[in-house]
Amino acid sequence: MTKILVYDANARFLEILKAAVTSLGYEAVAAADGYSVLPLVQQHAPRLVVLEYNLPDSDGVSILKRIRALPAFASTPAIFVTGVPRLEMEMLLLDAPAVDCIGKPLDTNQLKAAVESLLGPRVAAAPAPSAPPPTAAPSPAAPQSPPPVFSGEPDLDGTRDDIIDLD
Repeated sequence: MTKILVYDANARFLEILKAAVTSLGYEAVAAADGYSVLPLVQQHAPRLVVLEYNLPDSDGVSILKRIRALPAFASTPAIFVTGVPRLEMEMLLLDAPAVDCIGKPLDTNQLKAAVESLLGPRVAAAPAPSAPPPTAAPSPAAPQSPPPVFSGEPDLDGTRDDIIDLD
């Protein structure tokens, strides 16, 4: 399952982020503080990080730079979740490739759109192959009913039994 690392200094909001990421069909790996982010990245190899921009122990951009300084994670995409106005965030992140930002309070539709813009649309897992169903003798063809009437096609001769008379 694709892993996404989430980090926010607010424990309650971190739980909301985890639940949102999980509801989108990804495995959420949560960092309790800025110091645990790098070890968790190295241990779990997330495909994406979602983190707060303004943090008490650091800022999100500094943490992302430390993640991307690791050769295996140099191109790891990120989503910043912040209360900072979007235009201001876009100016701050102008030079950062593969980065998106969404506002607080968290909107899961915005999160989904941001995740899909960075990772691509989520594809449901294919069902496990199963044995083909046993073949039965073909049944006699059922009589065909006339096609439904669409676009105001009239029943000129009164023979259509699939038309409901509303009068």
